[in-house]
Amino acid sequence: MEVSSTIGPTPHRSPTPELHATYTSLEILVALVAVVGNAMVIHVFRKDRRLRRRTNYYIVSLAIADFLVGLLGIPFAILASVGMPRNLYACLFTVSLLVMLCTISIFCLVAVSVDRYWAILHPMGYSRNVRTKTAICK
Repeated sequence: MEVSSTIGPTPHRSPTPELHATYTSLEILVALVAVVGNAMVIHVFRKDRRLRRRTNYYIVSLAIADFLVGLLGIPFAILASVGMPRNLYACLFTVSLLVMLCTISIFCLVAVSVDRYWAILHPMGYSRNVRTKTAICK
């Protein structure tokens, strides 16, 4: 009776081509929805002056960040999943861009959350202290 035991890590198996195709298709779908949906939000905000309120500036900054994630971040994530680019500096740029875009999106979401939290819990102080210029600068 022979007992097989492995010492050390198991070898890395690359995903099947079907899995790559499924992943890439879903990423492209998410990118299209992100680009089209956020472009619509940005377009409506630019066209309708009544929407230019304090809170909506935060929403538009989040839409711009997510638009860039869909336009640049997801295509670079697809490239990274297939092992491209192979150049060290291009690879560092790709990963840095992905991290930066996702972090910007997260910070915009935090800004929206903090703004709404403050507006709900301290409505009088919020309307007195927060101006549209402040929202634009943030």
